[in-house]
Amino acid sequence: MNYLVIDLEMCGVPQTYRSEKYKYSNEIIQIGAVLLNQKFGQAETFAQFVHPEYGVLDHFISDLTGIENRQLKNALPLKEVLHGLTEWIGNRPYKVYAWSENDYCQLKREVRCKEIRDPAIQKFMSQKNWIDYQDVFVKRYQFTRAVGLDEALMLCDIQPDGKFHNGLDDALNTAKIIEKLEMNPGYQIQNYEREAGIPPEHLKFSMRELFANLGF
Repeated sequence: MNYLVIDLEMCGVPQTYRSEKYKYSNEIIQIGAVLLNQKFGQAETFAQFVHPEYGVLDHFISDLTGIENRQLKNALPLKEVLHGLTEWIGNRPYKVYAWSENDYCQLKREVRCKEIRDPAIQKFMSQKNWIDYQDVFVKRYQFTRAVGLDEALMLCDIQPDGKFHNGLDDALNTAKIIEKLEMNPGYQIQNYEREAGIPPEHLKFSMRELFANLGF
């Protein structure tokens, strides 16, 4: 079994650009992925920009991600990028890991709205094949809230590489966490909430997810 760790970056879709066909506040502009072998070691990487059909890259997202309009102008549309991703995976058996369920939900919306019916992409989008590793992390260490990728890296004593909010860098950093925890199932972190006896608040969002909900 191989393990595909994926991360998406998105831009906002202004209210005036939304329609009955596409009514959502975000659109994918970058896909980063790293393929891990059966021992969770890095095998190959994939990174491509995606040309948005509805969204606009504003200064906030550009500063956050480092992505520039010139990189999106001649990028391929989502259908072609996903086709390239599935061809890159090939016939290798795999599970998909992402940090939070947001990426799966965003992909699912766009595949539906953009009427992408390629069989390989539909197979890739099978929900039973996806694992929300943020949820795995939260449950394993008994947090009462979502834990962001940057905080999880710190708690696992992992030095991050690259730039946060870059699709490939975030995928690589997520892969580091997965490798460490899956190869060391007894690994413990210091959960200050649990130690302090903080009651559950059942917060289900991270800062990244909050920005997404605000349409940034």
